[in-house]
Amino acid sequence: MKKTKLIAAAFICAGAFLSGCKKEEGIKTGKEEVSASAFSPVQIMSVLFDGDATNGSANVWKDINIEGTGTVTTVNDETGTLTWKFLKPADSHRTEGHGAKNYEAADGDVIYIGWTSKIYMPLTLKTEAIFQWKSYPTAGSLQNHPLMLRTKSGNLELQHFDDNHVATVPWSTPLSVNTWLKFVICMKVSRDPSVGYIELWYNGVKQTLSNGNQRLYCRTLDVDYCDPKWGVYGGDASRATHFVKKIRIASTYADAAQ
Repeated sequence: MKKTKLIAAAFICAGAFLSGCKKEEGIKTGKEEVSASAFSPVQIMSVLFDGDATNGSANVWKDINIEGTGTVTTVNDETGTLTWKFLKPADSHRTEGHGAKNYEAADGDVIYIGWTSKIYMPLTLKTEAIFQWKSYPTAGSLQNHPLMLRTKSGNLELQHFDDNHVATVPWSTPLSVNTWLKFVICMKVSRDPSVGYIELWYNGVKQTLSNGNQRLYCRTLDVDYCDPKWGVYGGDASRATHFVKKIRIASTYADAAQ
């Protein structure tokens, strides 16, 4: 019985001690009082830019670029997800959203740009771009647009432009229309073609590029900075509609591949 009482007394004393600690505003360190929150785990932000349509045009786009009578609106897709709709009528040249508001990639960054697209256009329609990694300011640029994703001859082509504005096609695949397509581009941002690189995932599968590898070293930064653009550029001969959702720029593949 005495042993039981001694144990109970010990628990009571310990509880009183801990209760007294809870009343302290912080943790005393010898010289100063430090807030307990200072010892919380550091939260690393992976999503660098969220271009979801639910955030609204004013919070996503730096500008809307329209040449002709196109429109940029939002609609709900078949799953109820709010989606960007880029409509470029026939005889119009461009309907694009220039992003990303309040974000700019810096030399040396490794970023993942992810989005999901559905394209309505004739399979044979040639466009200049449905996605661009565009140089700014345009005046004085060497590449103008280091990366462009376009349609041509029934294919979807990823183009890279060097500092002489000479284009190569690191990747292409047959164009699928009227169906959702998922993209993630990993990019090391650099003006040095031996340092910068790109990698590509298409519908969740990492792609082998024209060099036979899954990574292509190339120049990915031009003039002051580069920004992403989505929509339809070119393809004047026909109406084209590009639905885009789940736009993300992140520091990890997992957060970009929504």
